[in-house]
Amino acid sequence: MQKTRPHTAKGTMKEDGDAQEAFPEFSDETRAYLLSDAGIENMMRKLSDACENWLDCPVKRCRRARRCQGPDMVCQLKEPSRTAPPEELARVNARMREIVLQRLERIGVW
Repeated sequence: MQKTRPHTAKGTMKEDGDAQEAFPEFSDETRAYLLSDAGIENMMRKLSDACENWLDCPVKRCRRARRCQGPDMVCQLKEPSRTAPPEELARVNARMREIVLQRLERIGVW
């Protein structure tokens, strides 16, 4: 019986050549949208949806739509509230924006 070694990402990168080939191709139009304010806000909502944060969101339209309606990430607050202080909302929105930009960088958008 012959043992086969597992196919690892590191081995794949070495065999396939340049690391840049691991990233998906983005058109200039797609790249521009993803880096725009609208694209980043959309990604913020998608991340919130992936965690099903709308289930506990105090905003009725999010629960009714069963997805984040934004624009503010109220569901990301430690104690979600529609009457949260603007400074706290700004802090949470900035943090979500930072997370999205890190993910976009990781997948090779910029």
